[in-house]
Formats: sequence, C-alpha cells, structure tokens
Amino acid sequence: MTPNELPGFRTLPASRAAAEFSAEEMLGLLTRSVGATVAAVNRQQRVVYVNDEYARWFGAPASELVGKTLLELYGDYNHSRFMPFVERVLRGERLNYQRLVHNPEGFEEWRTICLAPWRNAQGEIDGFVTTALDVHELQVTMNALRAANQRLSSHMDNSPLAVLEMDHELRLLHCSRRAIQLMGWEDVVQIEARSLLALPGTAAMDENLTQALASLQSGRESQNRVETCFLRGDGTEMHCEWFNSALTDAEGRVTSIMSLVQDVSSKIEISRQQQYLANHDSLTGLYNRSAFHRRCERSLEAARHQAGTVALLFIDLDGFKKINDEQGHKVGDEVLRLVAKRLGNVVRAQDTVARLGGDEFLVMLDTDVDHGAPHSLGHRIIDALGQPMRVEGRDVRVGASIGVATYPPIEGDIEVLMGRADQAMYAAKRAGSGCVRYAEPPAERP
Repeated sequence: MTPNELPGFRTLPASRAAAEFSAEEMLGLLTRSVGATVAAVNRQQRVVYVNDEYARWFGAPASELVGKTLLELYGDYNHSRFMPFVERVLRGERLNYQRLVHNPEGFEEWRTICLAPWRNAQGEIDGFVTTALDVHELQVTMNALRAANQRLSSHMDNSPLAVLEMDHELRLLHCSRRAIQLMGWEDVVQIEARSLLALPGTAAMDENLTQALASLQSGRESQNRVETCFLRGDGTEMHCEWFNSALTDAEGRVTSIMSLVQDVSSKIEISRQQQYLANHDSLTGLYNRSAFHRRCERSLEAARHQAGTVALLFIDLDGFKKINDEQGHKVGDEVLRLVAKRLGNVVRAQDTVARLGGDEFLVMLDTDVDHGAPHSLGHRIIDALGQPMRVEGRDVRVGASIGVATYPPIEGDIEVLMGRADQAMYAAKRAGSGCVRYAEPPAERP
C-alpha cells in the first residue's frame, strides 16, 4: 500500500503525491491536524517537541517552548500535581487521566491527558509523549449525570417508601436502606443479585406479589398495584402495598422492574382495631348487640335452609345492682369482666357470647344443638357465676337467671327469638335466683 492509499490521503492534490512528503512534513501535518496538544519530553523533563496547538495554550511560539523543563513551563504547584504520573510513565506505564485546566481564553475546561513512554531503538525509555484532548462537554455531561444519579439515590434512600430495582428475571439490582429495614434483611451484600422472590420475607408472601410481577415480566401490564402480608425474621407481621412498573426497550422487551413499597401495617392495625371496637363491647371484649344480631341472623338463615337448630340463652345477673350501688362502678365493672371471662370458659368454642349492656348477656348455640344442650349449658353457667369473685381484696357474689328460646319450635326473626328469651328470663327471676326457664311457642288459635 502506498502512502497515497492511506486513509485521509486520498484527497491530496494530484500535483503532489503523498510519497513526496518527508517524515518531518508528515509529522507536522498530523500534529497540526489532530486537534490535540502534543509534546515530547525527555527523561530530564525537558521539552524536545511541541505542536502548534500545545504552543497556543502557552501563548508563545513552539520554538520558545522547546528546551524548557516542565517545572519552568508549569510552575511548582502544577508540576507537583502531575509528577506522580510522569514518574509512572517513565517506568513504562501508559496513562490516561482527566484534569480541569484553564484554556487560553481563561475558561475552565476538562481535558483527557494521555501519557505514553517514548522508547528508542533498543527499547529503552528516553522520555514520554503527552497528548491532551478536549473532553469538556463529555465530562460536564458525565458529572451532571453522576450528580443526578446521586440525587436520585439520595431521594431513594431518604424516601419513606422502600425502593427495589430488579432486572427482567427479578434479580435485585438496587434497593434502598428503607427496603432493607422494611423486609428485615441484613444488608445489601446478603441480597445482591438474588431473586426477589427467593429472599427472606418476600419468599413467604402470598401469590399476589408473584402474579403481579409475572404480569409485568410477560408484558401483559406495564404497571400494577398489589397488597401483601408476610412475617419478617423477627416474627413481626408486615402489611405492604406494592406499586410496580416495568421498563421496556425499543423492541418492547422488559429490561427492568421497579417496585415502590409502602408499609401499611399501622393502617391495617387501626382498621382492625376500629372493626374490633365496632363489633365488641369495650368493657368485656365480648360481641356487642349489633355484631350478635348479625351473627344470629346468619345462623337462623342457615338453620332454616338446613333444618338446623338455634338456641338463645338470655342471662341476667342477680344481685349485681346492689354491688354496683354499694361498692361503686369500678368494682361493678370488674365483676362484669370476670363474668365475661367465666362465660368464655364455660361455653364451647363454637358458641357465641355477647353482652347486650348493663348486666345482660346472651349466648347463642347454633352447632350440634341437641335437646339437652341449652339446659346443660344453662346450669353450668349458673354454677360458674355463683362462685365467689375476688375483687379489690374482697369476695363478691352474683347469681344468674337464664331464659332460653329455641328455633324451632319458635318461629320468627332474631328480634322475636330474643324477645321470647327475655320473657323466659323474667320468668326465671320470678322463680328465684339460679333458675333456667324455657320460652314456649305461642299456642295455635282454634
């Protein structure tokens, strides 16, 4: 290949072939046209060659720079900064580094400095060649991108939401400190590059999360939301709301998935507490009237369709008003709590106990209710409540009168059944403390 065939020389004027260029002319052409500063420096750190661009940066002809030392050209401060690089290149290394310098116009500019050993024919290092390229826009862009990434990372770490970034196979690429804390993981090293669904905590979640992420992986959805519940390693029950989104490439393939996870455990706990308070008596913890009504209505409906039986035991305490009046409401409240506890100990697990208010309680039997079950349970309740109760260092006693109404034979809704049980309870009171009385169905009209 002739010099004229080298790339970049095909357009040389026909009046002068490339072969006619001397080595010196070719060097001058290349160093003038390369767009970078070029200099050759010997082992004594004395400049032996500079191109015009290098000279322009010093505002002097190239001939005035040749022969000067690096210390003379750059001064003590700059010379001390780049000397470690000079020492390394003179030991045979090739180096590249970025440096912020002032250009001839007085503006700061990023340049890439390249140092290469200058070897003689015997391979010995006689000095080095240095070139510098303008990379200002690239460096500024990289710095801006780096700063943006740092800001984004800072926002992610300081966000109250846990942030998780995964690849298309759900391997974890990045997670915030909040994510590690929320999931109960030890540290990033422990989970790096592992599948999210194989990690402690998330591995034990229900299928909702698995299905939601699979929908993103397949491209069926670009974003979705899901609620999950899991136990952390320390046994804490966690409820989380996941906001998931998928990133796709130009061909529509999923490349990464990001999840923002909010801890909603407190909200769930408040909701549970509100639901509990709406359905339970605040003093005893038993079902309240409205919750008991709903459960009893369902039981009656089931009994009508399945030929079942529902029995209600209406319980009123004997002697409670005297305790409340003479010993105060504090003692009275404690007695009601003890009554509720004793009722819970006496009834079966499938039975329902409620406090209607004051000293009135209800027990519903709707499972395995044979003919003698209400009678047997009623007398167990009377015996349990008749035992002394230790309240504030003294023994107090109450009794109980119980009215029983059963469907069938008594027909009607919950109000009818409760009304008949209430009437039977008053019949028991008239008969004396510690009695059980049964409501009879109304006599048929002739």
